[in-house]
Amino acid sequence: MASPQIALQRERLRIFLRVIAMAAAIGAVYGVALAPKDFSPVVSILVGIANGVLISGCIAAIEIFLLRRGASARRILGLPFIAVVLLKTVAYAGIVSIFVIGAPQLARIFPGVLRPTPLDQRTELVTIGFSLALTLIFVIVLQAAGLVGRRTFRNLMLGRYRQPRAERRFFLFVDVVGSTAIAERLGPLQAHRFLAAVFSATAEPVAACGGEIYQYVGDEIVITWTEEDGKPGARPLRCFFLMEQALDELREDFRARFAAEPGLRAALHLGEVIAGEVGEVRRAIVFHGDVMNTAARLEQATRELGCRFIASADAIKSLELTDEIQLKDLGELNLRGRRQPIGAWAVEAG
Repeated sequence: MASPQIALQRERLRIFLRVIAMAAAIGAVYGVALAPKDFSPVVSILVGIANGVLISGCIAAIEIFLLRRGASARRILGLPFIAVVLLKTVAYAGIVSIFVIGAPQLARIFPGVLRPTPLDQRTELVTIGFSLALTLIFVIVLQAAGLVGRRTFRNLMLGRYRQPRAERRFFLFVDVVGSTAIAERLGPLQAHRFLAAVFSATAEPVAACGGEIYQYVGDEIVITWTEEDGKPGARPLRCFFLMEQALDELREDFRARFAAEPGLRAALHLGEVIAGEVGEVRRAIVFHGDVMNTAARLEQATRELGCRFIASADAIKSLELTDEIQLKDLGELNLRGRRQPIGAWAVEAG
């Protein structure tokens, strides 16, 4: 099974390329709109694209790749929201100014077509202001999306769930094993830091598998996919094993910091929920349905049956399984709160 870092880097590369493509399109339009009179339309488009790609490429590379790892990145992202926005905007202003002021020199790649012509002061200021405005919007959107989740933020912006709608979704309940005993030994503050470290370490595998963290409930993470998004490559199953792998790679660090080794157990179920926006002062997208209750009951069954991971027969039936997944039939389970038994499988990585 590929490491979570490799899978996540692929996902980040896809996002990076989307940003570059959008910047190239905006740069082309803007290049024509504010091009000096002695620039031909073709050259204006090419210079605009180059300018947009260079600026967005630098900023997107910092946001998507560099600020995702390392102690320095954690310190920066640990600052208050407004401080992060201002710090990034100032830093990116320097990048924008360098490229905008130096952009006319790109004309040197078209020898004989035109000479390098510095932008007049007004055009230069307008270009820098336009670039900074887009950069500020980009930074604010990224920071806001990080608070509620990228998919949730996108759905809130687009109003996808303004009207309640029925969806078939996978719900993966992941519980931190032995967290109660660890909390009693460490105390409230260190217990919080322990869980925060676990949640941080497992966030990348969730992103790599296209999952959406719905909520944190105590020592539990609830992750969801639409049926369409979760089906390819059995993403919900892969997600759990990549989460375990990510924690295993940090096992020595957890021993040193907390004298504890985090373990996980999980349950997966698929079914129909009603998804919709709620709240006024603070809006959120919530899901209602028996699917989550059943997934929670299956997670409790992992303790009774001594399994790390249980998936319902409905979930297994829908997934595109790979040779990496090993299944053991648990038959029909009688779960507390359910009238009808439910078919279930124990899941292991091959």
